Amino acid sequence: MNSSTKKTLRGLARVLYLLGGILLDLGAILDIAGGLRGLLDFSTTVPSLGSLVGLLIAIVAGVLALVGMGQVSNPALSVILIILGYLAGGLGGIIVIIGAVIALVADFV
Repeated sequence: MNSSTKKTLRGLARVLYLLGGILLDLGAILDIAGGLRGLLDFSTTVPSLGSLVGLLIAIVAGVLALVGMGQVSNPALSVILIILGYLAGGLGGIIVIIGAVIALVADFV
């Protein structure tokens, strides 16, 4: 894969990190504020996680995705974001997972 393709994929991963991070943080804040997370939640979260733990994971995943925009070429961060995106669930988690997979593809292919 040539350099311009890797650059394009990393740019796409950055945009997905931004969108997913904002959605995760916004969903967690809405859930804390009054149980309005259903507006942004299109999938189920891991059932064994409690409500408070799920909110904390969503906030951590969102902040890490926003911080990770500058570290797209770090494969360890991409793996961590895949795990946290799965645990956080929802639309934001799915977008973060897709962005992390794209970042891994840009790194290793």
